[in-house]
Amino acid sequence: MKRALLLLLCAALPAAVVPGPRGPEDESVFVRGLRADQHESLLYVWTSDADQKDPDFLTVLDANPTSSKYGKVVATVPTGSPANEAHHFGYTANADRIFAGGLFSNRLFVYDVATDPKHPKLLKTVPDLAASTGFSGPHTFYAVPSGVLIAMLGSKDGGAPGALVQLDNDGNFVKALPAPNYMYDVGIKPELNLIITSSWAHPHAVKAGNTPMDQVGDEVVAWDYKTGKVLQTEHLDKAPLEVRWMHGPAARGGFINCAFGNSVWHWEVGQDGKVAFHRVLKLADNAIPADMRISYDNKFLFVSLFGGGAVQQYDIADVMHPKLLSSVAIQQAQMMKLTPDNKRLYVSNSLLSNLDGKVPYAVRLVNVGANGLTLDAKFDVDFEHFPTGQARPHDMLLK
Repeated sequence: MKRALLLLLCAALPAAVVPGPRGPEDESVFVRGLRADQHESLLYVWTSDADQKDPDFLTVLDANPTSSKYGKVVATVPTGSPANEAHHFGYTANADRIFAGGLFSNRLFVYDVATDPKHPKLLKTVPDLAASTGFSGPHTFYAVPSGVLIAMLGSKDGGAPGALVQLDNDGNFVKALPAPNYMYDVGIKPELNLIITSSWAHPHAVKAGNTPMDQVGDEVVAWDYKTGKVLQTEHLDKAPLEVRWMHGPAARGGFINCAFGNSVWHWEVGQDGKVAFHRVLKLADNAIPADMRISYDNKFLFVSLFGGGAVQQYDIADVMHPKLLSSVAIQQAQMMKLTPDNKRLYVSNSLLSNLDGKVPYAVRLVNVGANGLTLDAKFDVDFEHFPTGQARPHDMLLK
């Protein structure tokens, strides 16, 4: 009798209540990535050819400390076309494919990383997302069930507005949700039925280089996840970039960095569903906070300073008053990737072809220990001397 009642109860529960097994989320809460106890074996790096004469490529780095090729390039997989501005990429939900975008070319490259992870295969190229979706400037790639959301910076002609565009797992257009104006990053909290998106600038302004501040957004938007309806628009400092929700189903807040405001903000979702934002860090002028990561135990916030040339670690036991614990110097510190055990932080140092300074390009590993942040001398990957010359590393994914 008890067994029958249990079966009836289980049958009555919606499928979403019992999620499938997955490790800590990477960029998307829906990605079935590494388990918390699983050490990464590879690091994928989305890479631009620096002089834009040769094809951009996906770089595969050996991240297994026991391997003889640890900290070395084991493969590169060219796109077949130059000058894409290889900026951001992301997994599909099953982490068997990578969707990689050309920020300036509007091309989409779909890679198979399941068949032979050390040697990915380019499965498909969508030649023009602007033509297939009506929007341009593919930025953040965020896996959702049965597809990938892309935060598009602007309209087909490179102006306003941006949008959230959904593709299926083969890269075919599904739907678009136009933003009020700007678009940059996206983060979903299914438990609260909320999407948060952020701002940068429209594609024509980004391509121009040093974008005037009156063409840079300051808005953060809350959306209804199920309906796609805009619920709330708030204005912070200029260029609120990375949307980082706190981890776990009970979390109700997160952090966002305003690059040109040199600030970090915290948000909290009230019981009425409204999102309240508060500036919690004011950094040095020209620090330019570029990326942020929150440890999976919600204890620490990591901030990369593109202008300040450093990666910082903050104690966020009090989210309204982050406390600086440690810092390590890295020229043009840019994108970061934190491992599931919170012990390693990979860092790249290229932002954009028209904004980078003259620094040696590399991917570094920062160890996160009891005494703070330290650079790992054994993992310092040179991006200056590929067969095609200098290359610019930006976004990264663990495998």
